Amino acid sequence: MSSTQQLLLSLLKRLGPTPVAPLACELEMTTMGARQHLEKLEQQQLVGHFDKKQGKGRPSRHWHLTRQGHQSFGDRHNDVAIQMINSIVSLQGADAIEQILAHRSDQQLAEYQQRLSGAASLEDRLTQLAELRTQEGYLARIEQDAEQWLLIEDHCPICSAATVCQGFCRNELALFRRLLAPAQVEREQHILAGAHRCCYRISSGKV
Repeated sequence: MSSTQQLLLSLLKRLGPTPVAPLACELEMTTMGARQHLEKLEQQQLVGHFDKKQGKGRPSRHWHLTRQGHQSFGDRHNDVAIQMINSIVSLQGADAIEQILAHRSDQQLAEYQQRLSGAASLEDRLTQLAELRTQEGYLARIEQDAEQWLLIEDHCPICSAATVCQGFCRNELALFRRLLAPAQVEREQHILAGAHRCCYRISSGKV
């Protein structure tokens, strides 16, 4: 890997999902040159991209680190989380984990409800929810599919912990259902089931 590509990974780690132009500016090179390096990193599955609609113009392509890209920096947080989960189960049983997850879900619901309190329509709520989830590392976005919506998360920052304790994923689906009711929410794609992303379909319902 070239030094330029290493710098690109560091920039994406620091900035999060970013269009190519600011990345090229940081590296003092042309957008075409930066894009070529990003495409090579994408071939190595270290970065990915998604198109984000902004106003009436053309969608803006944003580049981001994949899970493999994040892991290339080294991180012991997942190891610690897994050790803690295993310790709780060993000392207090599986029910203790379920209680902790339920408490965490209640806290998330209260926080999300407060942050989305100004959103009147389902689209507005989903847009703000995707922004919140992206801030948390999920690289979330929404797409419209006929009269329904898709909430897509291209990255799972707790994937290792969720693999050990799938209650994380179960509670996440329940959280979205509580938050977006009376709209209906179904998970259509799941990273832990082998998909490259998690995708939720949200059916119409007045919010």
